[in-house]
Amino acid sequence: MLLTKHENETFVNQTVYISGQAFINCTFTACTLVLRETIYHLERCAFERCNWHVDWVLMWGSPESIREIKALVSMIESAQAQTVPPEGATPAPAPIPAITGNVAP
Repeated sequence: MLLTKHENETFVNQTVYISGQAFINCTFTACTLVLRETIYHLERCAFERCNWHVDWVLMWGSPESIREIKALVSMIESAQAQTVPPEGATPAPAPIPAITGNVAP
């Protein structure tokens, strides 16, 4: 599957479908990010105040499914931890490492 590439783009207050896309060095602020069961790629992206809509089937007995959902949750936790500001400070979104989902349809 070919991915639609987005590089150095900023998304603000948008619904963004992550599935089938590659996002490199992009910034997402106050977006709803939709992830369904298909291939995607996120690299050096920054997230601030985003909500995630994840529609994912975890196949019984599939360690790959569990690894991929854990990687996604870790990425979201990392992004949230980096944007929690100290008292009175305004956070700057920090890019997170790359994550690629390779979920079989």
